[in-house]
Amino acid sequence: MAIAATLIERTPLFGRMFTVDKSTGLEEINAWPALMIMASFVWLAVAGLLGLVMPATQLFDLDSGLFYTTLTLHGAALAFPFTFQLMIGVGLHRAGGCVGKPITGWLPALTFIALNLGAALLTVAVLLGFKISLVAMFPLPLVGVKMGIWSMGTLILGFTGIYFVLASMILLYPIMILRMLFFGDKRPELVLSARSLNDPGMLGMTLSALTLLIAGMPLVAVGTTLLAALYGVIPMSLAAWAAEPVVFQYAFFIFAHNLMEAMALMVMSAMYATLPLYLADGTRKLFSNKIANAALWILLLTSITSFLHHFITLYPNQPATLSYWGNIMSWGTGIGAALSIFTVLATIWQHGLIASPGIVAVLAGFVLYILDGASAVVTSNIAWAYQLHGTMWQSGHTMTVLVAMSMMWLGVLYHHYPVITGRRLDDRLGAWSVRLFVIGAIGAALSMLAGGADGMPRRFADWNQEGWMLWGNLILFFGLILGASLVVYAVNLLKSREIGEATGARVAPA
Repeated sequence: MAIAATLIERTPLFGRMFTVDKSTGLEEINAWPALMIMASFVWLAVAGLLGLVMPATQLFDLDSGLFYTTLTLHGAALAFPFTFQLMIGVGLHRAGGCVGKPITGWLPALTFIALNLGAALLTVAVLLGFKISLVAMFPLPLVGVKMGIWSMGTLILGFTGIYFVLASMILLYPIMILRMLFFGDKRPELVLSARSLNDPGMLGMTLSALTLLIAGMPLVAVGTTLLAALYGVIPMSLAAWAAEPVVFQYAFFIFAHNLMEAMALMVMSAMYATLPLYLADGTRKLFSNKIANAALWILLLTSITSFLHHFITLYPNQPATLSYWGNIMSWGTGIGAALSIFTVLATIWQHGLIASPGIVAVLAGFVLYILDGASAVVTSNIAWAYQLHGTMWQSGHTMTVLVAMSMMWLGVLYHHYPVITGRRLDDRLGAWSVRLFVIGAIGAALSMLAGGADGMPRRFADWNQEGWMLWGNLILFFGLILGASLVVYAVNLLKSREIGEATGARVAPA
């Protein structure tokens, strides 16, 4: 705990944004989440700068290798050490304040180290030439070694980094959440907003942790076997089963697809928990907890096997029944989404809304998430998948879900920030960051989807062909607006002011 607070204080610039308030006795639930959130912002800055390099390589006709390097680094930094780590930090703070358990000890420290060290090792590997997609199609990494594109040492370094990141996501974070929810003694002085598992805000958190743990175990088995073979701990012949492309790909997508679903469950639960705190009549209740919980269960049950729609382009290697099942389950997630939309709108209609920038960001991110869900349902269709799965449409889908969840978490962070730091944000700057974020995110999402519909390939370093530079310029334009919104958000954090009456006061987090 003291180490986390000290690391924040000693970090230039970013440390000023997240210095922990030590005056309220809540440092045990504030310190490690604050460090993780701060680290996520560092990676966000890295991802943002890399995002500018990609269109620059197109506009100035630079080496295509630079494009693929920055593309790999941008996607990896945005997905894992930023978005996922932001979720970990805010999610842990929510859990600690709701169940009154401290976030201390070796588990949060190991989670922080594994995620950030793993991301750093992967970054070094990519800079050494390890240019793979977020969709790690095995055995293509080994093919790259055979063709001399990157060395075996670089491959091992990259896989080690990926393994550390996956360990933090599949094992360490879910175990930490489940331990906090079900084990240990509650400390009344740490309870900020008590909630039970009947509350949608807690149910979604629990389902999310279980999804990560269960859906990730096949990939842990495969990844551990392959890494042990790469390091010579076991003969490569004993890892042959894990190196089978069909085994690796199914294990990978069972987790990768459900990672997005788990993050969605977590952020939906955060929305359900935060929205009642901003109702105009002070009721602090959703329209219906039963409908909200039903939506979470439907999203869980339908999304678990909808990952099968990713293998439609491998048909007939995958039985047609499974392909159609993945398609049907993808459409089934729309039922849970519809119930969520109804619950949110009915709650606001019934009780009114205090339009704080934080809750507006959460709701705007929810709208973007629904847009992304619509794009995903399109590519889950067998006929459309053949046309769109390898295009910028799929990149737009991936980017949109990450940006949507990031926006929702940034909105929830806006609410938690005074508790963590003892400082209050400027609502005027907050409103501007939300406006710019909405314009940039929706514009970039639609531009990428339109580019994919126009046939623009993903991971392709020559956008001038067939007039695709039009979409590239639009992506750059809206990306700059999106970047500007994040700069305004960061400036707001830097300019935050002390809450004069904060000593001993409690601002209950969701």
